[in-house]
Amino acid sequence: MARALTPRTIELIGTVQDQLNALKTQVAALTDENRRLRGATNNRKKLTRREVERIRGLAGTMSQREIAYAFDINPATVSRLIRGIYHRTTR
Repeated sequence: MARALTPRTIELIGTVQDQLNALKTQVAALTDENRRLRGATNNRKKLTRREVERIRGLAGTMSQREIAYAFDINPATVSRLIRGIYHRTTR
């Protein structure tokens, strides 16, 4: 047998719902601000052809980790650039 909700319980449910709605609004605002600060939704760093050539030229003289740090990119990206997976020179 289900118990009837008391006025106090109904009041608490309303308060919790109000708090939840306020949190959802805050999350939406923070998400929008984060997108704005990051430059929309595209967070990929674009490398110029010259930067790619410099990275490939540094291969063998510096570690891939050092190159990645210098260009503020992921070490895996350096590896893929050197191996020609990214920015292929021939098609």
